[in-house]
Amino acid sequence: MVKKCCKSLINPLQILKGCLAKRDGVVYNWKENLYLFSLAAFLISLPTSIALISITAVALLIVWILTGDYKKKWNRLIHNTNALLLMSIPVVYLIGLCFTHNLSLGLQEFNKSLYWFIFAFVLGSSSPVSYINTCRLLGIYILTVSIAAGVALFQLLFIDAIHFSDFRKVTWIDHIPFSYQIAFVIWLIFYFIYTGKFSWIQKSLLFLLIVFLIIILFSLKSFNAYLYFGVMSVTALLMLIWKTKKKLLKFTFLGLLLFITVFPIAYVYHCVQRFYDTVEYNVDEIEKYTAQGNRYWHDFNSKLKENGNYMGLFICEEELIPLWNAHSQKKYDSRTSTGYSLSLVILRYMASKGLTKDAEGFAQLSQKDIENIENEIPNYIYAENKLSVYPRIYETIWELDQYEINRNPNNKTLAQRIELTLLAGDIINKHIWVGIGLGNNAQAYEKAIAQSKSKLTRQVTGSAHNQYLNYLIRFGILGFLYIIGVLIWVFFKGRKNNPFLITLFFASMLAANFGEANWETFIGLNYFAFFICFLMWITPKNISNKHTDDTD
Repeated sequence: MVKKCCKSLINPLQILKGCLAKRDGVVYNWKENLYLFSLAAFLISLPTSIALISITAVALLIVWILTGDYKKKWNRLIHNTNALLLMSIPVVYLIGLCFTHNLSLGLQEFNKSLYWFIFAFVLGSSSPVSYINTCRLLGIYILTVSIAAGVALFQLLFIDAIHFSDFRKVTWIDHIPFSYQIAFVIWLIFYFIYTGKFSWIQKSLLFLLIVFLIIILFSLKSFNAYLYFGVMSVTALLMLIWKTKKKLLKFTFLGLLLFITVFPIAYVYHCVQRFYDTVEYNVDEIEKYTAQGNRYWHDFNSKLKENGNYMGLFICEEELIPLWNAHSQKKYDSRTSTGYSLSLVILRYMASKGLTKDAEGFAQLSQKDIENIENEIPNYIYAENKLSVYPRIYETIWELDQYEINRNPNNKTLAQRIELTLLAGDIINKHIWVGIGLGNNAQAYEKAIAQSKSKLTRQVTGSAHNQYLNYLIRFGILGFLYIIGVLIWVFFKGRKNNPFLITLFFASMLAANFGEANWETFIGLNYFAFFICFLMWITPKNISNKHTDDTD
C-alpha cells in the first residue's frame, strides 16, 4: 500500500484516478467518491482562489447533506469531543457580536469564524479518509501548490511590470498565507520521501522540487513566512533527531538544525553591520563644487542613507532638475502614490548607487534606472535582486532606522506593527476581562491613537497583526483562554493519528500568530482549520484501508 501511495505522489494522473480506483475488486460507492472529490476541490482552491475556497467549503456541507447516513454521522459527532470543542469557537464570536458598535463589520468577523464550525462538523462526523486516499489528496495539494508557485516565480522573473514591492502581487492569493502553504508542502514532500519507498531518481526529483519551493518561498519575502518555515523546520528536525536511530541521519538532521538556527542570525547581523557601514565626510574637507563649477548643498543633519551613502550630501538641483525633467515623463517635483515628493525617490536612488546628485551623477543613470525611479523604487537593489532576501532585510533595517530617528511609523511595515502593538496593550488594559467585542477594533485604535503621543495615522481596520493580541482585544482574557485552551486540548488529544505532521503544523502556526492574525484572515483560518481537522481525522498509516468510526 505504501508503494502505491508513493507512486501516486509522482504521477499526477494516478492521483486523479486514485479516487475512483477499485478496492478488492469493488469500485468505491458514489458517496465516498463525492466526499473525496469535495475534499480534493477544497485543497485545490486553497492556494489558488479566495472565491473557490468559499464555494468548495460550502460544497463540503452540501456533500455532507447529499451523502446521507445521518445516524452514523450523528453518532460519530456526539462521541467526538474534539469536533464539538472546535465547533464551539464561533460561540465566543457570537458573544462578542453582542457588544458590537458596527454590526456590518461585526457580522463579517463572525461569519469568518463559522469555518471553524464547518470543518469540525463535516470532517468530524464523516468517515475517516483512508491512508492511501490521504496520500492521493495530499499529492493533489502538493501538485497544485507547486504549479501556483511556478506561476508566481515566472511572473517575478519574466514580467517587466513586476517591480520592487510587487512580489506581493505575483501569487493568486495573498502572498503570506501562500508562503505558509509552500512551507508546509516542503515538509509534506520530505515526509513522504522519509516514510515512503522511492527510487533514487524519484527522490532526486522530489528533492529538486523542495529546492525549487524553498527558492520561491524566500523570493516572496514574507518575514512571517520565514518564521513559520523556521519553526516548522526546527520542530520537524527535533522530532527526527529524537526518533532516528541511524547515527548518520541523526548527525545530518542535527547539522541542518544548527544551520537553520545559526545562519539566519549571523546573516541578519551581517546585514545590520553592512547597513551602518557608512562613508563619513568631514565638513571642512568635503568637496564643495560640481565638475561644472556649481555649488553642492550638503545637509549634515540628515541621517538618511542608502547602501552606506548619505542622501543629503552632494546635491546640486540646479543641474539635476533640468536633466531629470528632460529625460523623464514624471517631473522632479511631482508626487508619488504615497504623497511624497518624487525628488526624494530620485535622491535616494542615486545615493544607493553612490552617485553625486548632479549632472555627472545623472549621466551614470541608465534608462532602466530612470524607469525604476518612475516606478517609485528608492534603491537599485530592490530592482536587481528579485530572488534575494537581502533587499527585504535591508528595507526593514532602513524602516527601523528611520523610525528610531523621527518616531514616525507610517508607511513602514514593522515600525507600524510596533506602534499598533503598543496601542493594543493600552486597549487590552482597559477591557481586560471580556474585551471590546466584534467590529470595534478601528474605533478602539483611533481612540487609543488620539489619547497617546503616537504619530500613527488613522487606522482603517485596526489590527496589531498578532492573533493573540487580537483575541485579547476582542474577547478579553476569558475569551482568549477559552479559544487557545480549546486548540491546545484538541492538539494534544488529536495528534495520535499523525503526530509528526500535526505537531509541526500546529507549532509553526502558533509562532506565526505572533506576527499575523492568521485565524482572522479568511485564507489563514481556512488553511489552518481545514488541515488541523483533516490531519486529525484520517486513518493512520498502520491501520488497514477498512473504514472505522473511531474519530476522537
